[in-house]
Amino acid sequence: MIKRIYTLVTVASLFAMTSGPASAGNVTTGLTRDTSGGSAPIVKAKWEAYGATNKGTGTPLPVTGYYTDEQTTAGAQFVPSGIKDTNTNIALCSVVTDPDGLADVTTAPGAVYGDVFYPEGIALGSSHVPLPGQSGLACGNLMQEDKLIQLSKADGIELFCNQVRNNNNNLATFASGYNYDEICKTDGELQKETAAVYCVTKDLSYEDTAGDYKVWSVVQDKVGLQGRLENQFTYLPLTAFETDFTSVGYGNVRLATDKIISGDLTWDAVNQGKASVRNVGNTRLSMKVQQDDMGFGKTNGLWNVRYDARVGSNATWAHYDPDTLTQLLNPLNLSQLDEMDFSIYVSKFPPTHVGDTYTGTMTLSAASEPPLACATAP
Repeated sequence: MIKRIYTLVTVASLFAMTSGPASAGNVTTGLTRDTSGGSAPIVKAKWEAYGATNKGTGTPLPVTGYYTDEQTTAGAQFVPSGIKDTNTNIALCSVVTDPDGLADVTTAPGAVYGDVFYPEGIALGSSHVPLPGQSGLACGNLMQEDKLIQLSKADGIELFCNQVRNNNNNLATFASGYNYDEICKTDGELQKETAAVYCVTKDLSYEDTAGDYKVWSVVQDKVGLQGRLENQFTYLPLTAFETDFTSVGYGNVRLATDKIISGDLTWDAVNQGKASVRNVGNTRLSMKVQQDDMGFGKTNGLWNVRYDARVGSNATWAHYDPDTLTQLLNPLNLSQLDEMDFSIYVSKFPPTHVGDTYTGTMTLSAASEPPLACATAP
C-alpha cells in the first residue's frame, strides 16, 4: 500500500510540472509615470569646480571652496594628476527651486542628481580601467550619476553669491531668465530658503580621456516632475608617462654585432635591466628617445655607433643615430603598460678612447596621439 501511494504522488507531481504552455518565461510589463499635479522644479544655475580634495593633492576643501578651476574662460577646466591611481576630485553644484516649495524636492522620493557623460566620439583603449560605476567604452556614454546634497543656507549663499560670483564669475551656467542678481538678491529665493544650493563630489580618473564632458543637473519632485539644466566641463589634455628604469646597461658589446636589451611587462623598479613604460596621462602617446654617442665619435663623418628602440615586442624597431630625437611606433593607450626594448650596434671602437668602458645619456619624452575613434554603425 505504501508503494502504491508513493507512485501516485510522483505522477501527480510530474503532471503539475509539465502542464501549461511550453514556452513560459517572458512576460510583458509596463507603466506610465504619473506627473499630474503641481509644477516642475527648476535648476536655476549649475557649475563644476575642484572639489573636496583640490587638484588631486589631497588638500581638504570646505564646501564653500567649490569655485576654482584652471582657466578664466567660461565653464570649468580641470587637469589630471599625471600620477597613476591619483585622481582629480571635482564638485558638481546646482541652484534648485520648486514653485510648489522646496520640500517637494527635499522630501523623498524627490532629489537632485548630477549625470556626467564621456566626450562624444572618443573611445577608450582596452587597457583603460574604469572607476566603479563608470563605463569603459566612453563614446558619449554615461560615466556616472550622483545624488547632490543640499547645503545649509549660509554655506549655499557664501559659495554661490560670494565665492563663485566674485572670484570666478563665468564659471556658472544659468537657465533662461536667471542670473546672479536674481538668485542672490537680498529678498531672493536663497534668502527666503525657497531655493537652495546642492553639491556632490566625484573623481575623474587620472586616465579618463581628455575632452569635453557633458553634465546634466536633474531635479525631480515627489510626483515625478523634472527640471534639467545642461553644461559641460573640459578635462585638459596631459601627456605623461613613467618608467620603472633609470639606466640601460648594454653590457659586453662586440664589434659589428647587434646587442639587444629586452624589456618586460612587469613593473619592477628594482630590476633595472628589464625596461617597462606606462601611460599615466589622459591622452594616447608615442614615446620618443634621444641618445648621445657615448664617446664613440665619427669616422669619415659617419657615426661609429647606431641605436634601435621599440615599444612592445611585436613593434617595428626604430633606428636612430646619436643626438637625433626619434619617435617610436606603437602608441600607448590610456593607462597601458608595455615593454621597451633597446639595441646598440658599434661599427668601430675608436682608438682614441681611453679604456673599454663607454657611458652616455639617453633622454625619453613623449608626443600626444589622437584619441581612438568610436565605431560607427554599419
